[in-house]
Parts: sequence; C-alpha cells; structure tokens
Amino acid sequence: MYQRVLIAVDGSPWSDAAAAYAIALASRTGATLRILSVSTTPAVSSMPEAMGAADEMVLEAVESYSLDVLAQVSARAKDAGVSYKTLSKWGNAPEMIMHTAAEEQCDLIVLGSRALTGWKRLMMGDVSNAVTPKAQQPVLVIKQSPPPVPNTPLWRRVLVATGGSPWSDAAVDHAISLAQAQQLEMCVLYVESGRAWHDDDLAAVTSEGKNILALAEARARAGGVSCQTYLAYGNRPAVILETATEQACDVIILGSRGMSGWKRLMLGSVSNAVAAKAALPVLIVKQFLSV
Repeated sequence: MYQRVLIAVDGSPWSDAAAAYAIALASRTGATLRILSVSTTPAVSSMPEAMGAADEMVLEAVESYSLDVLAQVSARAKDAGVSYKTLSKWGNAPEMIMHTAAEEQCDLIVLGSRALTGWKRLMMGDVSNAVTPKAQQPVLVIKQSPPPVPNTPLWRRVLVATGGSPWSDAAVDHAISLAQAQQLEMCVLYVESGRAWHDDDLAAVTSEGKNILALAEARARAGGVSCQTYLAYGNRPAVILETATEQACDVIILGSRGMSGWKRLMLGSVSNAVAAKAALPVLIVKQFLSV
C-alpha cells in the first residue's frame, strides 16, 4: 500500500525509534524510503555581513552532524535491504518535512515523538504535533522501536476508532485498504463520551453507535477484511488506548479534521490526545474541513 515513505531524523532517541520502525515497515512492504534531516539555521546566518569565522564553524558543525545522522540511518536501511534516498535540508523542520513529502511524492510520513502532552507538547514545539494536522499524507507517530523479531509481520491487528464523521470515515477506509494490502485483522471501535444520560438518550446513542459500527463492518467485510466491532462508553482517548491493549492491536488508526495549534488543543482533538499518550504506533489520516 505504501510505496514511498518519508522518515525525518535528527539523532534523538525518539527519532532513532521512528527510523527503526520505518525501516522495518519498508523491509516488510517493499516501500522505498526518503530519509530527511532538517537543520535549523542559526539566527546570525540570516545576516551574512555579521557572520564571522566562529559562525561559519557553527554552520559547518550543524551540517556535519546532519550528514552523520543521515549516514547512520542509511547504513541501517542498507543492512535491512531497503531502497532509500537521503536528503539534507535547512529550514523550519515541520515545513520542510511537509514540503519534502509533497516534492518526493511520499504516501506516508513517519515521525518520532517525545510523549509530551497538553500545554507542554504545544509550547515545546513537538515536530509531530506540528506536522500531523497539516500534512496531506497520513502520519505515523512512533514512540518505540519495533519488536526485535525479524521476518515476522510488523502488524497483525489494527484498531480504528470511528464516530461517523467524514474524518473518521476516512480512517476506516484507510484501515480497510491497509488490512487488504497486508492481510490484517481489523477492530472497529465506537466510543460515546461518558456523560450522564437519561434512559431515552442512552438508547438513542447506543442505536447510533451500533449503526455506525454496522456500516463500518459491512464496508470491511465487503472488502474481504476480517472485522470485529466494539461499542463503549467513557473518555474517548482513554477507551481507545484501553481497547487497543485489550485486543492486542499493533497500531491505532484515527481520523483528523486537520486542526492545528490552539484550536486543536482547546477543542480536544482525540487524535492529538491518543498520539500523545499511546505507546503503540498511531496512524493519523487527515480529512480537511472548514472549522
């Protein structure tokens, strides 16, 4: 399903984990990698007339470090038998990642994350948090390296959460395509928030959830995909994480409206909350709408 995968690397532990995961994914699917390192230009370099020998040495050191990181990751890709191309660029990391993904015609972006949440994640400028809501491609957020078991499937069961919205429908469709391509089992979850409901309201919500799950299951089975459905109540991110663990899923797939920044944080993006806390890989599929 994925033909060309972009992995952004910077030498950090979370970047190394993402690189290992991208290489493992490519080795099992036959995808090619685009390995990107983005160097941030020191502020003084924007004023060439003010640069001295020490400043030029800083730039050289930054570039040398970037090339070393690319060499290390590309060596791991070569050892795994994965086809790759390395790219070294200067600029704003999120912007260059998205630009490169479009330029190289990638169909998946893989990024590492530091497991920051809430205000800290927003204020510290987590790259995955900045790229995920804006990238046109699906984004796979990684916290841990893949299991060290060679020649075994990376994924067997996927969990996709749906609420019947256009963006969650897009996630269901993506999960079905992924399951078809890799012969995966699919779990579909509908979570109603744990508010206090009157009996009549609860019945209506339960009926709606069952209908949404039935439609998702029908689409999966029409595509020849083994599918199980789950209806639950409670805090959506927490229930998604609990269900993924209980059902021994290997990846969580979520839809996103494409919100960013303060709006994404204040409106309580489920994909943002799950990606921040999940130890499992989280694959976020975008659906851009006016909000």
